[in-house]
Amino acid sequence: MKKYIFIILFNCVITNVFADNHKDIKNNIIDDESYYKKGVGFYDNGEFKKSFIVFFNLAEKGNKDAIFNLSNMFYEGIGTTQDFSKSLEYTWLCSLNGNKRCLKKIESIEEKLDKDEFIKISQRIPEILEKDFVNLNDKISAFKLGYWYEKISPEIDFEKSYLWYSVSVTAGVYKAMKMRDRVGKMIEKKKILAIQEQANQIYTKDMYFNSKKEDE
Repeated sequence: MKKYIFIILFNCVITNVFADNHKDIKNNIIDDESYYKKGVGFYDNGEFKKSFIVFFNLAEKGNKDAIFNLSNMFYEGIGTTQDFSKSLEYTWLCSLNGNKRCLKKIESIEEKLDKDEFIKISQRIPEILEKDFVNLNDKISAFKLGYWYEKISPEIDFEKSYLWYSVSVTAGVYKAMKMRDRVGKMIEKKKILAIQEQANQIYTKDMYFNSKKEDE
């Protein structure tokens, strides 16, 4: 499984902007909301490179508005090089935040990519969400994984959907209970117990920790 890595080549100018944008954050002077407004201000003033950096940093923290903005900036090539691959990635993440505009936009981006690339990018989404669940204990990421595999992924997988809905319910996302049970009706009964056991291993993180020990 490939790690989720964004490679951004900063030249000297962008590096200086990056340092300037983070000066207040390092000193704990500015909160995320104020930082976002600062990015909007940069954008409105036509300082697109600065706004891109602000939105990128906030998107890394899961800011919904920043993720939406990046999906558009990558699509149009504003503040960064035009990149349909990254635009699609952020658009899918945006869709999982409940933004219907992003969901509608996916089809137009798909038309600009070949099928193999489209599927390849789709495989990054569960990697990102699973990483957030494991490293950040983000139970909403588990719920999003269930929804991804049930409704959004180009490769619908009800077993994986049931798996992650189960994990999210156990983690306390009780609104996923009906969704889990709905998806469970589409899975062979003989497979349910095995998936439930796998869900327990994921929830307790045994699957991840044991695999790390085996790799050492």
